[in-house]
Amino acid sequence: MNRNYSITSAVVFALVALMQAWRFVLDFPVQMGAWSVPRTLSGVIAVAAAFLAVWGLRAARLGKSERVVAT
Repeated sequence: MNRNYSITSAVVFALVALMQAWRFVLDFPVQMGAWSVPRTLSGVIAVAAAFLAVWGLRAARLGKSERVVAT
């Protein structure tokens, strides 16, 4: 995987994780049509996005040291 893609994905997921964690902590109301989005869903999304951000950073770090030789 391209290193720049991994870093960009990690930054985007980190921002999503921060926004969702902020919503979870401050308990901002979110309404989608008639459905009121529960606070706990933001907590779950924050954890999942943080996991994906760490995964992207690890992929970028591992991709730096790997050398692929075409035969």
